[in-house]
Amino acid sequence: MDKMKAKVKAKARKLVPILILFLFFLPLFFFSSAAAQIEGVEKRVEIRCDFTAQKIEAGDTAAFELTLVNHGKTATYNLRWWAYREAKNWDIKFEDGDKEVYKVLLPEGSIAGSPKTVTLAVETPGDEKVGEYPIHIDIGDGRITLYVKITETHKGEKGTLALTVTDKDGDSIKGATVSVYNKDKFMDYAKTTVEGKIELELEKGEYTAEIIKEGYHAKETEDFKIRIGRKTDIGIISLEQKEYYAEVSSKSPSKTSMVGENPLYQIKIKNSGKADDTYGLDIEGLPEDWYSRYKETKEGKEDISELFIGSGEEKTLYLEFVPPYDVEIGEYNFTSLVQSSMGQYELDLTLKVRGSYKMRLYSRRLSYEVKRGEKASISLTASNAGKGGTITNIKPEISAPEGWTATINPKEVTSLKPGESETFTMKITPPGDITPSDYKVTVKIKSDQLEEEEDFRIIVEESSNVALYGTVIIVIVILALAFMFRKYGRR
Repeated sequence: MDKMKAKVKAKARKLVPILILFLFFLPLFFFSSAAAQIEGVEKRVEIRCDFTAQKIEAGDTAAFELTLVNHGKTATYNLRWWAYREAKNWDIKFEDGDKEVYKVLLPEGSIAGSPKTVTLAVETPGDEKVGEYPIHIDIGDGRITLYVKITETHKGEKGTLALTVTDKDGDSIKGATVSVYNKDKFMDYAKTTVEGKIELELEKGEYTAEIIKEGYHAKETEDFKIRIGRKTDIGIISLEQKEYYAEVSSKSPSKTSMVGENPLYQIKIKNSGKADDTYGLDIEGLPEDWYSRYKETKEGKEDISELFIGSGEEKTLYLEFVPPYDVEIGEYNFTSLVQSSMGQYELDLTLKVRGSYKMRLYSRRLSYEVKRGEKASISLTASNAGKGGTITNIKPEISAPEGWTATINPKEVTSLKPGESETFTMKITPPGDITPSDYKVTVKIKSDQLEEEEDFRIIVEESSNVALYGTVIIVIVILALAFMFRKYGRR
């Protein structure tokens, strides 16, 4: 009995490994059988795509047209995609026309009717690396793999914003300011061209833009996306014109005038509103004893206080200032006020008043008589006859015939204030052998601001000794002739 038990136990020990192997391979058998049955069953959803791979540059969008065929019963299926590496962060979506979709209803037996189509749009970032990227599509039990190959990257480049600004009539608006913001942070701006267009380079990201133009209501765009290496054209932005608005300007709002002058400013007023308007004219900041007036022409004398301008029209007028005679040198600031039906416009003006420069020369004599070899003493007084301006570095210069000598005292005067004067004394000596005659000597007074000159007539006469010698010779000749006449005349 014990031997029989031992034999049974021995046989049982031998069957244990066989039993373990059987239990291990039994699930594999059933799995293989099930797999064989699945392989023999046709999938319910079939996904077709004629071109499963596309080449594009980074920043472009690849569009795959998918045809969906339902071999089973009518059902609704989710549209799914998945990718690896960088592609999983791309902007990938299913589209039907211009709508984004994520589910699809496939009627039973759509192969016999009209298959459904859906587009997979794959938008790539402009800085993506060159390479091939697979994208897997799952719709029901249908699967397909698509490929996007990046051939060129635009890493390090910026994107471009483009838009056009017009009015309600479609006419382009020049000079509109387009300011771009990333959330609430100002990024950059540009002004529209004559065609109303701008192109502005920006880093990639999401932005909004505000468009401002004088005479129009400001407008803000919806959010838009800037892509690296690509132009984003957000189309036409139409601005609405204000009912009342004026543009007041001057080509030269800052002027310099000399004492005694009446400065004149040219001012333009443009009615940029939709309605005609009348504008009142005034001035602010006028000093005491000053006078001002608005005129329609430069030579006009009439003072106008208001001006009518039609919508879209522009008129030019002139603002004249009349300072007092004793105006002080310095800078003056004024504000031209233009009052419209809906508000007041201000134009700041600046006037710098400088002193006038005028030098006057005076001499008691302009003609001098001298003997050969003698000196002629000339006195010339220079006075500052200007208003408010100091004349500096005054130096006299003499222009005389060759061989003449001259001395000047003083040789230089540092400055002459208005009303002050200085007398220069010049000693001029002609050569001893000069021919007696009339000669011209010019005295020029130079300064940093201006110069003046005066001409003098110098009459050179024979010296007194020469006249005496001539007289003696004449007397001797007369006496000699008388003697000879007496001695030989009677013979």
